[in-house]
Amino acid sequence: MPALLVSLHPGITKQYKKMQKVIINLFLIVGFTINFHYSLHADPLTDSSIQGILKGPQDILPADESFKFSAFLQEDRIILTWELKENCFLYKDKFLISSLPEENLQINTSQIPVTILDEYFGEVEVFFNKVTKSFVRNPLIQEISLKYQGCNEKGFCYPVINKQLVIKNEKIFIYKGT
Repeated sequence: MPALLVSLHPGITKQYKKMQKVIINLFLIVGFTINFHYSLHADPLTDSSIQGILKGPQDILPADESFKFSAFLQEDRIILTWELKENCFLYKDKFLISSLPEENLQINTSQIPVTILDEYFGEVEVFFNKVTKSFVRNPLIQEISLKYQGCNEKGFCYPVINKQLVIKNEKIFIYKGT
């Protein structure tokens, strides 16, 4: 209807556009006034609570940063190492290491686990800081499959992490597992 009115009376076009601007400005003024009035009476959030809300999931590192994994050959052994970020841990009983072709691996762990009371699994043994596992290398082994799981002390637990290691030309290549 307004477009029809403007097209019939060209002199009204300027007045119509001015009226539109006035109405828009009135809505903005009323909106700002209501918002300002509300903000004066609302309970202000403290800086720390705002930071807590905004930081939430952002301070949870990706699994590969929380548990930096490396693998290498040392003489006749394969060495697997996890460097853990502060306040992160890996569960002792969640490690699964298998080889292709399948072989019964005699795995040694350099560190001693610590017993904690875990909110999800009860009393469990975990590793903090660093974990090193090693086993004798059979030259027939071409692939190693790894699974492990850990959490941080803030209560965030990572899903099971999978890695595939491929041994070629006396080097170990690390791939994300499925």
